[in-house]
Amino acid sequence: VLIQLIRVTHEVEHELTSKLSYFGLSDRKYKILLSLLNHERPLNPSELADYAGVTRSTITGLLDGLEKDEFIRKSMPEDRRKTAIHVTEKGRQVVNTLTPLYGTYITNVFSKTTKEEQLLLMDLLEKIKSGLHYAKDHNVFPT
Repeated sequence: VLIQLIRVTHEVEHELTSKLSYFGLSDRKYKILLSLLNHERPLNPSELADYAGVTRSTITGLLDGLEKDEFIRKSMPEDRRKTAIHVTEKGRQVVNTLTPLYGTYITNVFSKTTKEEQLLLMDLLEKIKSGLHYAKDHNVFPT
């Protein structure tokens, strides 16, 4: 079961990476742009790191790439810890173009499942995640 879960996860991740790269984005960069648009206000790097599920050090590289590609701009107040990240018009346009395509793709991925099966899958994944935490706390491998 775990091997099949890993295979499917890898295949979905590979396909999404391929689709997003056409737009010059990765999954994490897309999440950052969505976060900025959903909040309708500038966010700071630590907020974006939390929303994207990455470390503070990782967010720096992601933001640098988004800025280089002109999807975001940074405003630098005197206190650099309070940097505000703004989505640019180019960033807004790419998200507005990509989001319906992304949604349709996800719908197609789940087209062979019922709503009930999707809810069951969500429950099962939460249980697996809980089991993962349990396994971490009860490590049987030498460290």
